[in-house]
Amino acid sequence: MTGRHRIFFAVILFSLPCFCGFAQVKDLDFYLEQGLHNSPLLHDLQNRVSSAAIDSLVVMARRKPQVEWKSQLLYSPYNDHLGYDEVITDGGNYQAVGYVSQSILNRRSVNNQLSSISIQRIGLGVDSKLGAAELKRTITDLYITAFSVYTDLSFNRSFLDLMAQENLLVERLVKEGVYSQSDLLALQVETDGQEILVRQLGNEYEKDVRFLNEACGLVDTASVVLARPGIRLIGPSANSGSLLLQPYLVDSLRIVNEKDALRLRYKPSVTWFADAGILTSNPWNFYRHAGASAGISLNFPIFDGKQKELEEKRLSFRENTRLFYVLNSRRQYDQQYLRLKGELEGLRDVRDRLNRQLELSGQLVKSLKSELEAGIVRMTDYLNALKSHRSINHSITLGDIAMMGIINEMNYLLSK
Repeated sequence: MTGRHRIFFAVILFSLPCFCGFAQVKDLDFYLEQGLHNSPLLHDLQNRVSSAAIDSLVVMARRKPQVEWKSQLLYSPYNDHLGYDEVITDGGNYQAVGYVSQSILNRRSVNNQLSSISIQRIGLGVDSKLGAAELKRTITDLYITAFSVYTDLSFNRSFLDLMAQENLLVERLVKEGVYSQSDLLALQVETDGQEILVRQLGNEYEKDVRFLNEACGLVDTASVVLARPGIRLIGPSANSGSLLLQPYLVDSLRIVNEKDALRLRYKPSVTWFADAGILTSNPWNFYRHAGASAGISLNFPIFDGKQKELEEKRLSFRENTRLFYVLNSRRQYDQQYLRLKGELEGLRDVRDRLNRQLELSGQLVKSLKSELEAGIVRMTDYLNALKSHRSINHSITLGDIAMMGIINEMNYLLSK
């Protein structure tokens, strides 16, 4: 196979995966949707939220009278030389009694338990949102990385196609005596290097797509074309409503609830109870021992060795720690947002300059190509112009990818 045919075959081979009709076009929203749907963590958190709703029903059920039934048949044989003392055992114990009891005057305690469960559900909701935000950030980062390689691959494929065309042109000019054989060999060396680069980028792109599928819980080996991600800032900075700071608000509610529960624990508690049934020591006349009883119990804490004071101090320490974390997190949040904002503005300025440079470089390549076809420019000058144009375009791609990554980080900070 001649160099010309080999180059032509390489161009066709590497152009097929992404430009034929069999490649699937997928965008960032598709991968985000699949990742959220397949996340076991998010499903677990959702189930725990549903479980907390059942906990509320359990608390309400405990407010109602609790009824149970107990049956017992106990026989204790004895004689003058063996057996338990009859005074203690009565010779046996036979009962079939129903019991009912209920705590009363405990509305504040029940409300405290319901508040605790509600706070738990709020916390699980925040954890679920945080998990979703972190998963979105991770998937977006992987998508940006894969799209970066795909963009580079697409550009270098088109560049290889251009060089293949130039090979055909220079080969003809060599035969006409316009250029020397060394000029053709120099162009072919550059073309071979470009072909190797395209192959390496193709392998890297396939690897990055597999990583992306893995993070989203997908099993897919089909060829994929990634659409350009439409990543935009979701809003201005507002740390007071940031999702990243909401766990501290939940901690505050939890501490307040625990303080209230501690106070209620030292309040009097009242329970009424009753029973009815048969209770006898003689099974032969059980029908004479049917009866019932009822009563009320009062529990009033008096002294606990200052446990309450110690618990209050412990909760106070927790609140002080929480406040310190809140202040520090807000400072870090503001500093991180300002840093990312500055980086983004700097990258946008550089991109504008590179775009102007790329336009001039494109005009230079076009001009040199015309002169090359006319045989009035050296091959090295044309190759250097091509390399410079490729380098500028690569720098623009890297800048765009870096801006997408920064916007992704900023959107994570701005999550609500």
